[in-house]
Amino acid sequence: MDETNKEILRLLRRDGRMSFTDIGKELGISRVAVQKRVKKLEEEGIIKGYMAVLYRKENVKMLMEITTFDADYEDLLEYLNRTGYVTELYLMTGTNRIHATAVAPDVSELKYLTKMVRKTFDGMIKKIECHAVKEIVKDTFGGVDYDRTERERSKRDG
Repeated sequence: MDETNKEILRLLRRDGRMSFTDIGKELGISRVAVQKRVKKLEEEGIIKGYMAVLYRKENVKMLMEITTFDADYEDLLEYLNRTGYVTELYLMTGTNRIHATAVAPDVSELKYLTKMVRKTFDGMIKKIECHAVKEIVKDTFGGVDYDRTERERSKRDG
């Protein structure tokens, strides 16, 4: 991947709605050249899609680490994948480890999710740890560009 494609990706990551004309002006190339490059990046699967990133400051985010007794956890993965609270789901290195990120408007909903996972998969789960996110410092894909001066002001004011 050349530097021009990297710059196109950087600009689109910052603003997925940026026009080919504006990208071209920024990089000193034509709109058509940008369009061809973006189309090729899409065809190669480097650009997987475009989406509106919604962010509500009042939402609560929880990180959930689950360790199961054995590798037969497909039902648990399916359950987590179906719930509307889970936004990310990963199989981790190590033995039988799953990471889930869940988001809800209220912490009680996340506590309920944890309770239901424990209850439904009681004999399967060896260990479950849940941690609410205290502060988001950087979340590229979640649309949060946190200003550190804002954080300092918050600490000072209250």
